[in-house]
Amino acid sequence: MSEPFQRVPGGIAVDLPSQLRHWLAESAKEASDDAVTMESLVHRRLLGPIDPSQDHDDPIVELQRQFSVEGSLGVFIATADAELLSEEEAEEWIRAFQLMLAAAAARFAIVDEDDVARLDEEQTAIVTTLQAGISLLIEALEA
Repeated sequence: MSEPFQRVPGGIAVDLPSQLRHWLAESAKEASDDAVTMESLVHRRLLGPIDPSQDHDDPIVELQRQFSVEGSLGVFIATADAELLSEEEAEEWIRAFQLMLAAAAARFAIVDEDDVARLDEEQTAIVTTLQAGISLLIEALEA
């Protein structure tokens, strides 16, 4: 496999195995579903108040944050099988990777480095895969 993300004329080429694409799309769907489920840990991590001492933010701020989360994950889901992304779509993919990583961190109760150290092999693979996606896509955009 070549580089998973590579700048080409017209955008960012995506070279990911179909199984990885499927897993990423499912992860994005799960994060999107959990983000709008009030009792979910993911909801609190992705859409909770910016100031944890507050019970809630301004309703407009909350709505804007929800649209942002749903928008980025929606773009990722819609383009998960794409072989070429526009720069705008690639930027949404970065945001979606970040949201999927935050969702995984909420599910795995990761708050600091000590929490990362206690993850099992599968959980570690999930976290490192999402982190690598962010880094590699940023590199491709900056090329």
